[in-house]
Amino acid sequence: MTCAISINTFREAVRQPVFWAIAVGTAVLMILSCIFAGFALGEESRLVRDAGLTSITIAGLLLAIFLSSSVISDEIEKKTALTVLCKPVRRSQFVLGKYLGILLAVLVSSLILTAVLFVTVWIYESQVNYSVLFRAYWSSEILHPARLQKLGGGMADHSYAGKPLALAALFACLRADLYSFAFTVFPNLVKGVLLSFCEVGILASAAVAASTRVSMILNVCLTFSLFVIGHQGVFFLNIISGHAKTGSFIFTVASRVLPNLEFLNHASDIAFDKVIPMSLMGQLALYSVGWVAVFLLIASILFERRELA
Repeated sequence: MTCAISINTFREAVRQPVFWAIAVGTAVLMILSCIFAGFALGEESRLVRDAGLTSITIAGLLLAIFLSSSVISDEIEKKTALTVLCKPVRRSQFVLGKYLGILLAVLVSSLILTAVLFVTVWIYESQVNYSVLFRAYWSSEILHPARLQKLGGGMADHSYAGKPLALAALFACLRADLYSFAFTVFPNLVKGVLLSFCEVGILASAAVAASTRVSMILNVCLTFSLFVIGHQGVFFLNIISGHAKTGSFIFTVASRVLPNLEFLNHASDIAFDKVIPMSLMGQLALYSVGWVAVFLLIASILFERRELA
């Protein structure tokens, strides 16, 4: 029954206009980041990577908030959840199914945005001048070995040199370029996307827990507060500590009992080509699963005690 609820929730989520609005809007912003990266003064590729990973996280956060509000809060308020709970379904199963459906929808969105990120990073960091190769193809220009060496940075297969079919040289450069990207840039980007998805999974479970009791507006405030405290708790604590003792105490407690999302933020490391060890990835995955379990337990308790009739 949990699987059926999750599949039904996923179908309902992808039919929401907000799902495609956020996915398409974020993809457009990621593409535009290549244009604005020119103002980074030598840090263009790092800006594209960092902005892309951050965009995937923010998009997942927005989807988690709006989808949890639309598929849980609305069903509770409109009493449509009773039609499911009248069957032999426990409330904990209902919450888990809703969470898995929302997480699956976020995963689909993340996969789309990840493909956009890979393409933008590859195009921006490619060492091959494809515009010259395309012009050579359309003009049937014969490419000489020295010309291919200059265009492909030594990656081209020179057996194609001298052939009037520049398309062969184009595919040779493309194959070598993709091979280089797959073994140098791709692994770290995948790790960054996985850590982003782990963070979104924690935030989605928190949004589901909040949606069992509060409205969408309050859910947005609570989940964004969790996101800000999880990333910038120490920063705000240093600001408040010198002005208000009460606020400092509250922030200290919040930063201790809430998940530290900064543990999962390695976008800057990936931007600077720092390798993230697999042992650290495993530890962060367990950390994320633990917090997801905590928030889902809280969601189940809150939902068990709520009157629906």
